[in-house]
Amino acid sequence: MSKFVFDSRQVEDGDIFVAIKGERNNGHDFVNEAFKKGAVKAIVEEERDYNGEVLLVDNVIDFLNREASKILVDNSKIRIGITGSNGKTTTKNFLAHLLAYGFKVFKTEKNYNTEIGIPLSILNNYSGEPVSIVEMGLRKEDDIGFLTRLYKPNVSILLNIGTAHLQFFEKREKIASEKLKIVFEMEKPGIVFVNGDEELLNIDYPEDVKVFRFGENENNDGVLIDFDYLNGNTRVFYNIYNEDVMRTLQGIWSKGQLIDALAALLVSLYFEIPLDPFYIFSFKLPEKRFELKEYNGKIVINDAYNASKESFFSAFESIEKMDVDRKVLIMGRVLEITDEVEYHMEIINEAKKVFDKIYFYDPEEFFDFEGIEYLRNSDDVLNVLNAESGLIYVKASNGTGLGAIVEKILNEKNNKQ
Repeated sequence: MSKFVFDSRQVEDGDIFVAIKGERNNGHDFVNEAFKKGAVKAIVEEERDYNGEVLLVDNVIDFLNREASKILVDNSKIRIGITGSNGKTTTKNFLAHLLAYGFKVFKTEKNYNTEIGIPLSILNNYSGEPVSIVEMGLRKEDDIGFLTRLYKPNVSILLNIGTAHLQFFEKREKIASEKLKIVFEMEKPGIVFVNGDEELLNIDYPEDVKVFRFGENENNDGVLIDFDYLNGNTRVFYNIYNEDVMRTLQGIWSKGQLIDALAALLVSLYFEIPLDPFYIFSFKLPEKRFELKEYNGKIVINDAYNASKESFFSAFESIEKMDVDRKVLIMGRVLEITDEVEYHMEIINEAKKVFDKIYFYDPEEFFDFEGIEYLRNSDDVLNVLNAESGLIYVKASNGTGLGAIVEKILNEKNNKQ
């Protein structure tokens, strides 16, 4: 079966190449290369001399989204959209796992949450499932509105409003107004699940949407009461729709992840999915999301897929609950923010309350915080992992490369065993 591919290096026999104009590369420059590798057709918006069959359209991205939208909206009756500054992919995966107990479920793959990744995921993988879950990311104005209008969720989940996009939007209020488009532009009547602890989401919602709230506030429909760690797993205590619920989750979950999981549990119960303890325990967290591994007799938690001030603070609360003699932080930059020095200083000040030692991975030598030891390259990171003891927590934005460095070190260690 043909699949749609936008990276010519990944083209295989029978594929359809999608020529997308990016900031750095123009896919039209690689159409003939794709044909050499076996592509049977290319979708283009520029007229050129191509060596194979092409479909000429006005705008490739718009074309892909129209086609994907028609397929999904015509066939999927329960369409769930998820957005938030943190936790989208984990929530999507956990919710898909829960709903699969009673439904056939489609979810967008990996962390594909843009106007390119979403349609390609649908066109390549959707098989008529009655329940679909689409993760929606925000990078520029009206991203969420655009995706919501196209994929028409009738169930919307708004996880949180963080500071991860301040470089683009300056104020959290603007981020909130953009994220809320998943509510105001969704198909009506609709069902909405929102973080009830977030003041910016405490608004008047449209009359034709039913609103459920989750968080730590006791007035929410779903409440995180407490959690602890036992034998490498997480025991969590919730109150959901006025009933106390205790479940054990496989692996170590951070407090933020447990609140995201609560949103997924609320949705599942709304659709009358039983919270089977063994089935829930079978779910595994995605890689580099508070991922715990053993390394030379110490615990390493690689949480360097995504980062914001809020996700750091949430993780710190979780690590405080862990019973280990020594706690070490290897942190890297949070990208896409303003006032970087002040922002990172806030994180460091909170970290000092929890950790015995703090290292900062900063190869660009951007910062000069007092009392912090700096790591400039992968060898420095390796040396710390070898020299330190106890628990080592690693967190930074994915774009810093810190998570990939740690993952490589851990994998090389496992391969040698």
